[in-house]
Amino acid sequence: MLLSMTGFASGTATIVASSGKVSLSIEMKALNGRFFEVVAKLPSSLSALEVKMVNLLQKKLHRGRIYLTVRFAEGNESLDTVEPSLTIVEGYLRAAATIKEKYKLSGEISLAEVLQLPGVFVQEKAALTEQEEAAVLEHVDQIAERLLHTRTEEGKMLLTACVQKINDISTQFEVAMAEQKKKIDEQLIIVQNDTDASKTALDDLYVELNKMDIHEEITRFNGHLESVNKLLVAADHVDKGKRIDFILQELLRETNTIMAKCSTFGISSCGIDIKVELEKAREQVQNVV
Repeated sequence: MLLSMTGFASGTATIVASSGKVSLSIEMKALNGRFFEVVAKLPSSLSALEVKMVNLLQKKLHRGRIYLTVRFAEGNESLDTVEPSLTIVEGYLRAAATIKEKYKLSGEISLAEVLQLPGVFVQEKAALTEQEEAAVLEHVDQIAERLLHTRTEEGKMLLTACVQKINDISTQFEVAMAEQKKKIDEQLIIVQNDTDASKTALDDLYVELNKMDIHEEITRFNGHLESVNKLLVAADHVDKGKRIDFILQELLRETNTIMAKCSTFGISSCGIDIKVELEKAREQVQNVV
């Protein structure tokens, strides 16, 4: 089955951390890309898991540009803890006592005033336990599975489009070749029945006939089509998009050779139509993993 490179999935996950239950909102979007690339936007509490998340996604998604966004749900803004910096507070109090004593000032510093001083609180990044890390990665894996499902659904549509285009190409070739053979047979009958026709004209016709022989190109063309069909139904191939794209390039080369060797109006018109269809197929394949 072909897999599209585009897709979207999202969900909400709840994990049990040391600070209590925490809800996470996870979004994953996949776009076309020649290689595998992840753009991750994670809260600072989960930044240590970025490499593990990327490795997990690469095993499942293989190719494309992946945008992963993880944020805390409202009311669960962070796994980090806020602690008072006692050293800073003691420094402020000593400085205030020194100023009071030196300049003979009166008054006391209130708690509200202390809390407004810069640097009184520090945010300590929480160290996730192995169980908490495993829970987060499991939820990311579940979202990736949903994304993979959407890729498969889009891939089904791409499969239908590619097979239809390839069948149209094969049919156009058969029709064009049948018409060309009919014209050649008619011309041969005329030359053979005309006693005044020179042997040179007949020889020239045979030379032209040999030049126009495109059976070898047709055979290779059909062989490439068979390779595409095998890839379409294969279940154990990765990078199908790249492989099919290379084969479509070979089909374009064979089409150009056919048009050069057999340049009749019918073959040229058919060749142009085939090249247009092949380019359309290549555009579709750019969207296949």
